[in-house]
Amino acid sequence: MNIKQATEQVEGAIRAYLSRDEHGILRIPFEMQRPLILMGPPGIGKTAIVAQIAERLGINFVSYSITHHTRQSALGLPYIDDDEFGGRSYKVSRYTMSEIIAATHDAIEESGITEGVLFLDEVNCASETLAPAMLQFLQYKTFGQHRLPQGWIIVCAGNPPEYNRAARDFDPAMMDRMKKIDIEPDLDVWMDYAVAHGVHPSITTYLANKPKNFYKVRAAVSGARIVTARGWEDLSRMLVAYEHEGMGISQALVAQYLQDGEIAEDFSLYYDLFAKYHDDYKVGDILAGNAGHAIERRARMAPFDERVALVNLLLDALVAETHDVEATEGALRAVRVELAGNKEELEGYDGVSCVERLAESARKSAEEALAKGGSSAAAQRVTVEKAQVWEQIRSQAAQWATTRSGAENAFAAAREPFNEAARSLAARVGAASAHLDAALAFLDLCYGDGQEMLIFASHLAVDPVFMRFVSAHGSEAFVQHSQTLMFHERGLDLLREVDELQKL
Repeated sequence: MNIKQATEQVEGAIRAYLSRDEHGILRIPFEMQRPLILMGPPGIGKTAIVAQIAERLGINFVSYSITHHTRQSALGLPYIDDDEFGGRSYKVSRYTMSEIIAATHDAIEESGITEGVLFLDEVNCASETLAPAMLQFLQYKTFGQHRLPQGWIIVCAGNPPEYNRAARDFDPAMMDRMKKIDIEPDLDVWMDYAVAHGVHPSITTYLANKPKNFYKVRAAVSGARIVTARGWEDLSRMLVAYEHEGMGISQALVAQYLQDGEIAEDFSLYYDLFAKYHDDYKVGDILAGNAGHAIERRARMAPFDERVALVNLLLDALVAETHDVEATEGALRAVRVELAGNKEELEGYDGVSCVERLAESARKSAEEALAKGGSSAAAQRVTVEKAQVWEQIRSQAAQWATTRSGAENAFAAAREPFNEAARSLAARVGAASAHLDAALAFLDLCYGDGQEMLIFASHLAVDPVFMRFVSAHGSEAFVQHSQTLMFHERGLDLLREVDELQKL
């Protein structure tokens, strides 16, 4: 199955394992919850999807690579203890707590959440000395004398032996105790993910034109050639950072992430061409509705690969804008909840101190989120923007405390910067909606409901953030085009079905 289907399977299993009846009893007893094992080639996103699921469900996520562990660190160190059996004293071997089990208790202590996912990577590459302990853990959820806390789900990942010389197959009896999910690379699914997560448009355009270069893991005389989904995404982040800093993109840089000489050279040449498209097509003017006849004429006359590049440039700008809007909406929503929850204290005599406390708490949360880096970029953005709004409120409240003019209390003073931030957000929402309409009008003028519009609308439709934006703020033009394309696609499906029947 592809990574999207695997995500649904993993999330479904985790939710089922955590499900309790009306008496608080697990519907699937802890002992009967099979560990999940995700088997697939390296770099397709196995770790990422499990971390994202845990974050989405609001539970802990602890990750370990088994290849970094010895039997002692996983099982715990032995020590001699005294015990009594049948009235006689004996020396017995006991074990300190496993580092892995201890990490789950640390996570519970830190977060206050008792449930979580323990992710064990490269599980079928465990050393020969560690393998028996690993098999015991997967079967009984214990390392030595210490048990995994109830409410924690074991999810493992491994590479098939053809991708990793150190990998070995589990025996059938062991696999019969696990829930196995096989994953294969799928460019179409990854492209939807890439657009929604801001992967550099040069990469999505290149792979749309050369899908065979998406994923390659193969041996060669001069060394392994490795190109993976992880490599493309990591390269994307580096491209964005280099462009922001005004540094040139060289083939040597590309080759550090795309470890196949031919593909690295090919993409490097394409990136230079894409940069020219970026300069030639004034995306800002198109989104403002001021493309001009020259740009419109060039777009109509362009070859298909250039048209795809233009579509991806527009997608990149619109997705980034709607994601920015959602982050600000999330921050303001969180601030509004805290203002409402503390209204009585804010209206009281010591309201300014309450503002100080809430602003300081928001600042510390933002610093911790940035320092830890464990949450997604979107979650970090919300936390940081929330702290910024509270800082504006703190400044306004401090000024009011000095003058005691304009507002009757600290709560009223706090509403002024909050309402200003809300008005600013409303203006950004209006601009984003106008930009979407302008992009649709431009593509409609140049290509009608052709393949270019299909690429544009279909990629936007699978981005949850964008669809939440359209649902909340509306876009009649997008809905109309989506409905037209949906009927067009259904018609093509029916034609293909007719063709297949005629071949029988």
